[in-house]
Amino acid sequence: MANMVMINGDTRKFTLSPDLKLYALIDAGFVKTVKGNFNYEHPLYNDSPYNAPTKLKMTINKEMTRLTMVVTDRNGLQKVNIFKNKQLAPTVELLNYILKDLEERKIIVAVKD
Repeated sequence: MANMVMINGDTRKFTLSPDLKLYALIDAGFVKTVKGNFNYEHPLYNDSPYNAPTKLKMTINKEMTRLTMVVTDRNGLQKVNIFKNKQLAPTVELLNYILKDLEERKIIVAVKD
């Protein structure tokens, strides 16, 4: 886990919002783990979420100070770079929508260089 993360292939960097609240995590769909961390998984799909080739996975630690963010394959085991393939443009668009939603909920913020 880190203070600042980049998704594989993306040029943007993200960090946790200083205004992060527990209820915002729950409202956004984060699930508390046995160890107290907060996990978020969202399939990145075009037609059906059940056939999604990739998914966005995020974890925020229980102190809400560090996070991980990665796009993985369907099984969640391998990192995937959705930015290299032009056919995955709709997937990138959906990822951008999810990230914008998480920013509006004050969960993450984009880091300016």
